[in-house]
Amino acid sequence: MATPLTAPERRSPTAARRRPPGGSRPPASRPQREPDRASKRALHPVRRIVIGVLIGAVTMLAVTLLDRFADTSVPVLSTLATLPDPAAAEARRLADLPPPPAEAGTCLNWTRADAADTVAVPCTQSHRFEQAGSVQVTDQATLPDDRTWRRLVSERCTPMVAAYLGDRFDQDGKFRVGALKPSQTKWGEGERSMRCGLQTNTKSGSFLPITGKVADQDQSKVEAPGTCLAIDGRTVGDPVPCAGPHAVESVGVVDLAEQFKDGKYPSVDDQDKYLQTKCGEIAGQYGGGADALAQKKLTVYWDNVAEQSWQVGSHKVNCNLAALLPDRSGFAPVTGTAKGPVTVAGTPAPPTQPGTPASPGAPTEGSTAPPTSAVDAPPAGTTVEPPVPIPTQVLPLPGTGGGAGNT
Repeated sequence: MATPLTAPERRSPTAARRRPPGGSRPPASRPQREPDRASKRALHPVRRIVIGVLIGAVTMLAVTLLDRFADTSVPVLSTLATLPDPAAAEARRLADLPPPPAEAGTCLNWTRADAADTVAVPCTQSHRFEQAGSVQVTDQATLPDDRTWRRLVSERCTPMVAAYLGDRFDQDGKFRVGALKPSQTKWGEGERSMRCGLQTNTKSGSFLPITGKVADQDQSKVEAPGTCLAIDGRTVGDPVPCAGPHAVESVGVVDLAEQFKDGKYPSVDDQDKYLQTKCGEIAGQYGGGADALAQKKLTVYWDNVAEQSWQVGSHKVNCNLAALLPDRSGFAPVTGTAKGPVTVAGTPAPPTQPGTPASPGAPTEGSTAPPTSAVDAPPAGTTVEPPVPIPTQVLPLPGTGGGAGNT
């Protein structure tokens, strides 16, 4: 049985004229029948397939040679068109996220700068916001500007946070009253809810992670030993590497409740008497001794706990190393960690340029995650965070004859 994939045999005209010596002429043969049109049509697909295979082989050979000699990876062009669009896929994923609950006690976290991927997480995990509840701002005819938002947070969220914590909120602690406000798109759709809660930020506004419920922990504003804070004019800024210019280096944390065990608030004088010895010991162990610190022109100083902070459970303070300007009007720039060689400048550093806080903005269009951005309440009577005061509690170092240290 003939197969349509087999082409008819063709004889060479030269071969047809050749015959063995002495051989007789073969009788005339009838001309071969021309293949019918159906057979001709069957040939074309075969030829196309063969040609396609040959071209494919050449292409694969070229790819192999490029890989071998150029040591490069050549993409298969036919598959690029079938690859998913990452931006479209991400937009679909965000659109499918359900909005987290607005109930008090819910902890929220996000990874995107626009907070479009905000989700509820267990408060035992790292998060950025602990909700105290939500309020309506239906009395606002238009989308408030930043200054108005801050006023609304101060007026409406601060009382809610205080009630949420049972009046155990440390206004001088590391947590701040904040809110998640509607984006411009959601405001246009009629959204008027503002989520009030607690967050912790650097001075410039960058969010810092929170672990655990605020009510269950000490709210003291302390830095881990070895943390250096930037020099910002004559005051301090955000955490920075100690190898660069900075204002303050934390050398230890002291829990005053371990010394004052009766639970009564210790006066500032009592705190100073204890911390002068305690912080001196900690700083000496950290920086190689009091003499070494004096040679580096560094001063030991500490923080104090205010009575309101003590009453709500904030009992920890930092012991620090810094250098004061000669007129004690501010911090002098220090370069290098106190554990090694340092350089102390005699003039104040220029203040950092004001910038946009690193807080989340409005989510991308189509997202059902909280269409919000963060706004925090300013301290009472102010619109910005006040500068850190110059310390007055400093440890006299050997040979200085005073409390200012060897600056």
